[in-house]
Amino acid sequence: MDSEKAVERVAHAITDVKEATQEAAGKLKREIDQGIASVVSGDAGEERSAKKVKLEEEPKSAASRRDDRDGSGDGERKKGVAPVKAEYLIIRSNGKPTPAVVPDDDAAESNTNHHSSGPTDHRDNNNGGKKKKQGGQNKGRKFQFSHDAIQLCPHLNLSPSTDKPLPCARVGAENERGAKSDGPGANGCKFEHDIKVYLSGGKKADLEGVCPIWGARGECSTGWRCRWLGSHIRTLESGEQELVIDQERKAKYLELIKSRGLGDEAKVVEEGLCEILNETSIADKILLRKSKLPLPLHVPYVEWIDKQTKENEKRSGQKDEDEAENAALYVESRFKKQEKKAIHFRADQAILAPLTTTGNLPFRRLCTSLGASLTYSEMAMSLPLIQGQKSEWALLRAHASEVPNFGAQICAMKPWQAIKATEAITKLIPSRGMSLIDLNCGCPIDLVYRSGGGSALLDNHGKLLKMLNGMAYVSGEIPITCKIRMGTKDASPNAKKLLKKLWDSKAVSAVTLHGRSRQQRYTREADWGYIAECASLIKSFKEETADEIDTAAFKEGFDMAQSTSSGTSGAGMGGRDGSGLYFIGNGDVFSQADFFRHTETAPLDTVMIARGALIKPWVFEEIGSRQYLDKTATERLEYVKDFARYGLETWGADEFGIGTTRRFLLEWLSFTCRYVPLGILEYLPPKIQDRPPSWKGRNELETLMGSHDYRDWIKISEMVLGPTPESFEFKPKHKSNSYDEIEAEG
Repeated sequence: MDSEKAVERVAHAITDVKEATQEAAGKLKREIDQGIASVVSGDAGEERSAKKVKLEEEPKSAASRRDDRDGSGDGERKKGVAPVKAEYLIIRSNGKPTPAVVPDDDAAESNTNHHSSGPTDHRDNNNGGKKKKQGGQNKGRKFQFSHDAIQLCPHLNLSPSTDKPLPCARVGAENERGAKSDGPGANGCKFEHDIKVYLSGGKKADLEGVCPIWGARGECSTGWRCRWLGSHIRTLESGEQELVIDQERKAKYLELIKSRGLGDEAKVVEEGLCEILNETSIADKILLRKSKLPLPLHVPYVEWIDKQTKENEKRSGQKDEDEAENAALYVESRFKKQEKKAIHFRADQAILAPLTTTGNLPFRRLCTSLGASLTYSEMAMSLPLIQGQKSEWALLRAHASEVPNFGAQICAMKPWQAIKATEAITKLIPSRGMSLIDLNCGCPIDLVYRSGGGSALLDNHGKLLKMLNGMAYVSGEIPITCKIRMGTKDASPNAKKLLKKLWDSKAVSAVTLHGRSRQQRYTREADWGYIAECASLIKSFKEETADEIDTAAFKEGFDMAQSTSSGTSGAGMGGRDGSGLYFIGNGDVFSQADFFRHTETAPLDTVMIARGALIKPWVFEEIGSRQYLDKTATERLEYVKDFARYGLETWGADEFGIGTTRRFLLEWLSFTCRYVPLGILEYLPPKIQDRPPSWKGRNELETLMGSHDYRDWIKISEMVLGPTPESFEFKPKHKSNSYDEIEAEG
């Protein structure tokens, strides 16, 4: 009898398990189907969670809703969906909100890659000198630039009048092929030297309005080539025309600059110096190209690491160079590093991340004016730098307002490239114009990763340490830093292991951790829990070392990263042997609430902001004031005007400069259109990964600035830069930003 009951209980148990399994399988299938549907409907950029959010939530209390408005809870928020108030939603004929356009940041990041790992010159090819077919993920994008029919010699741009031209300083000028030019100017200069001829037959018609540069500063740096020339010239009775300088405007602008107190800007403006710093001469770039620029420091170091690599190969029995480097423990070299100058990070001031394409000089200048405490150059590739490529060295230029809080970021595939490029940068750019050199160890782009650079270094610690130690040796007093990710694979983060090695090496002064893996790229939320664990790990290193410091040895020693103290994470000291190994978190920061939540709950020195700054650059202003700022559309348009003016001051107010400024402005507008005004949100804080259904603004301008149609971006650019040429084209990086696709979806 008992045995029969036991059998019956077992049978019931088996039935229960079977039913539970079937129910779980059915639930999993529904979740997979929902996930596939979300991808098909354009939600591929949102966080893909195993548990899908219910469409209808139970009503919550008024107190809970108030908490959400204050940013202290999640209330009725639906994960991945921006909570736009009902009155601002665009409703379709079926009564449902119009689906949102979801930008693909992974694809866009790939499209920003303007570097090529292939030959840079036809002489490097092995195909008989034939032109290599264009490749890469950026080849489908077109950028149009136009020029005047007759081009005025640059040396005459600022001539005081048409009858008093400045002399041409182009002595023995040569054209692109190396032969003497047959141009109309002196010494074979190919440009026009008669200003009257240029104005009458070569210059395009003026644009309407006042020159943005002259209107703000009282003087236009582009001079006679300016497209708003009519706003700052006057014609004398004799028929002679002369440039107008408004001394009153100049004085007011100088007072404004002094009141802002940004970097060296007031000094260079007052003294009439060039505001664009870190320029590298053509002569130096030619010497680099011919390998004739004296760079003696890297030679013995590279020879030493080559010797170490060969010895490691013999010991490990591995023929593959990368495997040998990774398998062997790094052996401390005999090369001693110079003491580094101080860099300062503060827990109440955010820094702007290095951003490819969009992190250009005008955008960085805008962020600096809004409170960014430190900025970085766009990522420059080491090999083109070593080869003296003009376009690559141009990435390291900075505005006077950024200096001295400006860092240069480089990327390298091999140790010798990173070390030689660092020595070249240190030699050609004065330390005043650069506070640090950062090595990119997190770039997820396939082209970089497969070549052994960027995030590929996260799996090759031996190679990475050789790079960083060599860079620290040749950089003199310039500190070396690095930016890393959690690892290359989601399931196996290795940043903690790497941080221990970086701490022991004493090669870097700061480490920035992006809370994502290379595999994750820019999808899903950044893992701030892991960032906090790593910050605590760095803090524990400092605390352990604090008890071991020998004061005399510390005073005499010089093999240290830097001798400064950290503001938040140092337990009374900056880092090892009194040196400050700063630790910086990065990922998904979109408001002052995000910033202070991270800095107050983890021992971070500060936070780096990337996409959040592109979408709303006044996030730095929010952090400074510790409050949300609901910027009006008019205020946001003023930022667009500032960007345009900064671009014209950088690249010129002539036809080419306007085209360059418009191109980078449109790139930036592809991010600013994602901003959803705080006043139309149901709950705070806003989240960078949230995607709103289509919405309308509180006025027409706000609606226009929130449009994902690139043709509307062009309209905005025309509001500040004048009309585009008839044949103008712009193809956005984000493929989803094509209104034809939106219209096709209904």
